[in-house]
Amino acid sequence: MGFSKNDFEKVDLRIKKITEQTVEQIEIDSELPPTIEQLEDNNRTYSIMAAILFIDIRKSTYLTENSQAKSMVKIYRSFMRMAVDCVRKNGGVTRQFLGDRIMGVFIDSADKNGNIVDSAADKAINAARSLQTVIDYSLNKYLKTNVNGKVIECGIGIDYGKVLVTQVGMYGLESDENRENEVDCVWVGNTTNYASKYSDIASGGEIFISDNVFKQMSDEYRGVFVKSAKYKGTKLFQGYVTKDYYLEFSEDLGKSIKIDEDTTVESDTFAGLADGIREIDRLKNSLVQRERELAILEERLKKENDELKRRFSNENNEKIKAINEREKAEEQLQTEIETTYSFVKKIISGSFCRQLEYIDNIGINRWLDIDEFYHELGKKQGYNEDIINNSVFEFIEIYAYFGRYRASYRYMVSMAKENDTWVYINESTFKWACEQNLGWQVIDAMENSLKNNKIRYEHIKDYEEKISKLKKIRGF
Repeated sequence: MGFSKNDFEKVDLRIKKITEQTVEQIEIDSELPPTIEQLEDNNRTYSIMAAILFIDIRKSTYLTENSQAKSMVKIYRSFMRMAVDCVRKNGGVTRQFLGDRIMGVFIDSADKNGNIVDSAADKAINAARSLQTVIDYSLNKYLKTNVNGKVIECGIGIDYGKVLVTQVGMYGLESDENRENEVDCVWVGNTTNYASKYSDIASGGEIFISDNVFKQMSDEYRGVFVKSAKYKGTKLFQGYVTKDYYLEFSEDLGKSIKIDEDTTVESDTFAGLADGIREIDRLKNSLVQRERELAILEERLKKENDELKRRFSNENNEKIKAINEREKAEEQLQTEIETTYSFVKKIISGSFCRQLEYIDNIGINRWLDIDEFYHELGKKQGYNEDIINNSVFEFIEIYAYFGRYRASYRYMVSMAKENDTWVYINESTFKWACEQNLGWQVIDAMENSLKNNKIRYEHIKDYEEKISKLKKIRGF
């Protein structure tokens, strides 16, 4: 067993054939997209104009980590069943089942003269409304009753445009066509990608649509959507949003069951985050200006001191004035450094116990800038790295979210050295550290804190239990 040179040569030949073959596009005029059985193992693609809908369970990672496997079976099966029904009943088909998300495809319906009688955009909007109605009035009702009080919420994204459909994979193993039919179809194009991104950044209960969908859908739906812009990483996505857009008969269904909103985070974090980032930039510029003013005063004082030495005079008043001005400027600069340090800490602390969208919307590049700026401010106040890291332990979770475990673990070690109450442990980060033979660093730091009586008495028991848990993870 293994990948031999002969295997490589066969794969090399297949890749050469695929890349040399001309891509042929076939226009589809059917109301349904092609199935996997209709696609061929070649570069022939089917081109369709379609509305693509993605529905995605919010916080599915958290839900999985805090639910038993048997509970997740019920959640996913009921979610998939209701999603397929809602898409089908609105003239669409479901494609790409991805655990916590589903893709729906909708094509315009036309009469015999080619006039559109039911647009793909309208079908997708009605499917989204159906999904939201079933989730909040049926699915959550039964999950809460029968699955340990669980309740879910979903974000929905829709885009409209040209999509290419093609087959990928291979049938069988060489000459044995009856074994391992590993084939699927992929949906190529910006329309699919944008619909997926819109579902990622839509908050729970939101439908986020593109400009193309807004232009294609009927006037009766446009009044409920408002223009919106949201970041995913460093990229800005613009479109239209509505929330809790249920079917008309929902009023007859009783009370909707939803996840309690987190009032500490706005449903659309873009505006708040943008204001916070702009304020950081303003404070940065203010600090630079203060430092320039201080440098000018230092130069002025030096020149006046030299002049006093040369003239051997008693003109001390100007010298004293310059010294006072310098001290005042230093005090103002120090005050601004402390104020800015506190403000940036609030931005960082805002990521703790909040929606992952908060971390994701700022993006890893901006988080790296904030991290560097915060350390610069801390060092100007005489703090060492461990003290600075402990004050913003939220970076443990932030860096772990982006898979930067080395940076995440550095903060964890600092917290173990400095904190007299607790240590925040991200298990993925700690397991990574154990794989790198670094797990001992946090454990040793915590045991030293206990040995040196740094831990508050009321927290000692919990602290010892956490050390035992970490040792088990490490295999001791």
